[in-house]
Amino acid sequence: MCAAVLDWMGYGGTDFDVLIENDLSFGAVCALAAMKAYLDFCLRGFDVKAVRYETLIARPRETCERLMEACGLPVSLAEDVIRAMETDSQQNTAISRAAIGKFRDPEMTAETTKSLNKLAVKFGQTPVNEECFLEGTLS
Repeated sequence: MCAAVLDWMGYGGTDFDVLIENDLSFGAVCALAAMKAYLDFCLRGFDVKAVRYETLIARPRETCERLMEACGLPVSLAEDVIRAMETDSQQNTAISRAAIGKFRDPEMTAETTKSLNKLAVKFGQTPVNEECFLEGTLS
């Protein structure tokens, strides 16, 4: 992936020059770049919080309540957040739930795992086949 594409996406820098080797590489780079940016902000002393997707899906009410607390907002807003998550905010677009649901999950081969793990190392992250908890993540 070229730096120009990443600059356009707002990630910037040549740190992210990587070869797109499979169907999962682009998404992995976007996620890894976001994780790297989050950790960089934390290291610089910014009080930012992350929410782990798996935790949000498994325990939406508890996770949203913790998020509201972290943002200094009333915990009662968690119900509104949960209702909003049930709505497809991208309805009638190319990335709506209906449109994305038509794609099958790419096969996770040993070669794909090896390729994604190389990307994870490049970004200083846990290999993709291991569970990952970023420091400071709300859980």
